[in-house]
Amino acid sequence: MNLRKKVVSGLKWSTVARIGRQLLQFITLAILARLLEPSDFGLMTSAMVVIGFVNVFRDLGVSAALIQKQNVSSELFSSVFWISVFAGISFMLSLFFLSPIIAGFYNAPELITILRVLSVSFLFSGFSIVQQALLEKNMEFKLLAKFELAATFLAAVTGISLAFSGYGVWSLVFQTMVFSFTLSVLIGFSIKEKPKFYIKLKEIKSVANYSLNLSGFNIINYFVRNADYILIQKFLGEQQLGYYTLAYRLMLYPLQNITAIITRVMFPALSRIQNDNVKFKEVYIKLINVIALITFPLMLGLIAVNNNFVFVVFGVKWEPVITLILILAPLGLIQSVYTPAGMIYQAKGRTDWWFKWGVLTGILFISAFWIGLKWGIYGVALGYLIANFLALYPGMAIPFSLIKLKVSEFLLSLRKTLAISLIMFFAVFGMKLLLIDFLSLKSVLVVSVLIGGLFYIAMNFLFNKDKLNLICENIKANKSL
Repeated sequence: MNLRKKVVSGLKWSTVARIGRQLLQFITLAILARLLEPSDFGLMTSAMVVIGFVNVFRDLGVSAALIQKQNVSSELFSSVFWISVFAGISFMLSLFFLSPIIAGFYNAPELITILRVLSVSFLFSGFSIVQQALLEKNMEFKLLAKFELAATFLAAVTGISLAFSGYGVWSLVFQTMVFSFTLSVLIGFSIKEKPKFYIKLKEIKSVANYSLNLSGFNIINYFVRNADYILIQKFLGEQQLGYYTLAYRLMLYPLQNITAIITRVMFPALSRIQNDNVKFKEVYIKLINVIALITFPLMLGLIAVNNNFVFVVFGVKWEPVITLILILAPLGLIQSVYTPAGMIYQAKGRTDWWFKWGVLTGILFISAFWIGLKWGIYGVALGYLIANFLALYPGMAIPFSLIKLKVSEFLLSLRKTLAISLIMFFAVFGMKLLLIDFLSLKSVLVVSVLIGGLFYIAMNFLFNKDKLNLICENIKANKSL
């Protein structure tokens, strides 16, 4: 199977997995939001900030280096595998004993037991993280899709069952644990090549510069992306964090579903053409246009129907989320086409540039969170949005220079999609105002979404057909597999 067919197949199966996972997760979230309290979500968010931060250190970026590296020897595979296993055990034990200190920082004694239970997930992932990297390198996304869907389904059943039984925050804890365990087991047994029991420092050194710079960026980036959670929990409390978390998760849906699907598949593909700037630039622009074609209307549509959406899906107790969506949804639109620039740094082997950029933006974003904290969760969200606008141009210009792409050329390619999405936004918003006095909130939401979707498709068919053809070409190519 040639590279194009592998990419198309990878996109198809990653899309299937992501849509299936997010559909299950969204249904689960909607059910749990009605069964649990905002404070439960806030407490779990605090725990996951810690878990996620430790996850950044799991293999020090070596797994990504395996994907970027043209040829991976059995010696390198074995060395990286055992480093991941020992790291997983070390992190599990460290978090187990440090959990009282972390809980004391948050002033939340309940976190001690929660963190100790969640720490076992590092043991699971230590045995599977390298195998997952090899599956992605070989573009075995069909197999990964099946594993992820199975793990998500079992986790959803677990979380909902425990919530109905009155287990509160523990329904969220065991939902996470079941997913981690199931996915790790399935991936771990899928690789035929078994690692040999040794670690060769020479092999590790061959990817050290790439991996350590990448790991440095990931550490900074993770801390920055969760600094708002930490500050809100510390100074505003668990309930305010619960509101902010829900709104933030809605904003992240385009990044987690659309952008993540494409970047996950395209990183190994772009790594194979890393020395051909003309081809690299052409493929990259097409990819971002496909992302924008989906994420722009999603975020603008969410703004248009936000109050109906929150009340109908989550209930009136989540009313503060309405204002947060107005602030964070534009951020989701920006980040959906801005975040993939990281692929350029990775595929071109310039993770050192990415690390330096992460340090600069980290200072900017944390400063914005701290200043915004004075005005509560709305101030934090607004500070985040403003900081992203300030970082937008240099954040694109620096990586684009590696592939000889001008920012103006990139932005011009998105102009039609943005214009049509804005027109759709005003159409949906106007429709909502006309119907609000005649229909229920639920009916207004359904009608607005359906009409908005049909209107957007029709406008693109009439005025933006070249972008629609990008998706159609991939569908046609997929049929030939």
